[in-house]
Amino acid sequence: MSKPVFSPQSLLLPGSRLPSILTWLEQEVWSRSRYESMEPETYLREGEEVVTEVEELIATGSLSVWDELQAFSKASPALKSWLGLDQPLPPENPHAAVVFDGLSLREMPLLLKMAEATGFKVKSAQIIGTSLPTETMDFVEQRVLGTRVAPSQLRTRRELAEKNIEAFYLDQPNSREVFPSGKSLLVWSSYPDRLFFNDEARNEQLFSTFHRDHIPVLWKCAVQALPREVPIVVTADHGYIFFGASFESNRSSTAPRLLDQGRSKVFPSQETFPEGHPDLQLLPQSRIALLRGRLRGKAQGPSSRKLYQHGGFSLMEVLVPWIELARS
Repeated sequence: MSKPVFSPQSLLLPGSRLPSILTWLEQEVWSRSRYESMEPETYLREGEEVVTEVEELIATGSLSVWDELQAFSKASPALKSWLGLDQPLPPENPHAAVVFDGLSLREMPLLLKMAEATGFKVKSAQIIGTSLPTETMDFVEQRVLGTRVAPSQLRTRRELAEKNIEAFYLDQPNSREVFPSGKSLLVWSSYPDRLFFNDEARNEQLFSTFHRDHIPVLWKCAVQALPREVPIVVTADHGYIFFGASFESNRSSTAPRLLDQGRSKVFPSQETFPEGHPDLQLLPQSRIALLRGRLRGKAQGPSSRKLYQHGGFSLMEVLVPWIELARS
């Protein structure tokens, strides 16, 4: 199968360019036909190659696309609405949400295949924008609870109990829980992020391992185990950027240094907040700056060796699946 081709002319058209990029990502780069026709590592490498090229085009000639991506993130669906947390009363009909920590658009074809194979009807499957920064606790604060807490602490939160919601945290792929009926459910899986975060996350074979060995088990324990009558959404708190060979920018930029070589930074009040910078997405109200696209900081320690990272502002970190399911 030939590699997906993106027309640079699409970035020169009037109006929003992001919709054409989203369509290209979903229907060509990370499509089910490509996923099923090649080995996972080839699917990863070829997809990352063309996404890297597009992000470099955006970075060097179409910077306003980054602002479109930020606006898309702000307007995207949120779990607090799906679960009724932003309503005065609990929803009449319970809903369930499954969050796979760190799941990306690359996994969307496999999720749809798993749904089909296990008796689910896919009511909708779309790409949404996650929270900014693309970090787990920011997602919990902005898209779920309104409070900055770790997912493992959600089960004891009064705000959930008051809306007839029960939270579960699955810290292993085969973690098993008995999910009750009659309640809305928030099921948080620590995978794949836990896998990509460990010290072995230094090769692309890990991608194959996750797809072959982990996703079927995660799906069985998190999605298939839910009560049959409850509508389900499967989503992620953030995606991840893959820094394999040649999949990072070689442009010279001062941006990583301004962020202390990280992918994002919260600037304290006593520190000067950056002004307009072509390689930084700036959130002045929260005093946060995020590294755009394929630039990579020179972090020290174990994190410098990891090929799978998040926290910044790239297509693959911000854009995540939102798949609504019902039992067939």
